[in-house]
Amino acid sequence: MPAPTTRRAQADRTATTKAALADAAVELLIEKGWAAVTVIEICNRVGVSRGAFHHHYDSLPELLADALRRLYGEMVRSEGDQPSDLIGLVDFTWREVGNPRFKAVLEGWLAMANDPSLRTEIGPVVLDFAGLVNPDALSSILVSRELRDFFITAREAMLGLALGRATNGGKALGHENRVLARIRAEAAALG
Repeated sequence: MPAPTTRRAQADRTATTKAALADAAVELLIEKGWAAVTVIEICNRVGVSRGAFHHHYDSLPELLADALRRLYGEMVRSEGDQPSDLIGLVDFTWREVGNPRFKAVLEGWLAMANDPSLRTEIGPVVLDFAGLVNPDALSSILVSRELRDFFITAREAMLGLALGRATNGGKALGHENRVLARIRAEAAALG
């Protein structure tokens, strides 16, 4: 029977390899987009064989789901205090969807829209991301129909800005600051 330290060392190596594969997948999603992410590309980036990949994951969609799940975990951990007012909610939402790493989520949303098998694997993870800015979960701030409608409009505008960044090489669009300033000003007037 192997010593407990041997099993622990193997578990650590497994966790390290899986994290490296997931990180490489997210970075490739951000750099090259969904269509360019392949098992070979990920393995090359991490420096492992395809056999090692298949030891840890049954398929590329399984890895991508794990990668997005880990990304979601980073965002949830980074959120700090929950927003307590409308401006805080707007700032929190932009911090999450304006994060350059959010491009990986956008890539997943678009890819799963056209691939039912991918939707099965990553759909639940994408729903977790949607929960970050779901107005139904924010009823303590969105206490009226007017505030809820404003937030939905603001959230969709911010998602559009995030998509614009994603298609602009990760750079802010020229009008981004004006749009965000307008959203914040209207949130202050309502809040």
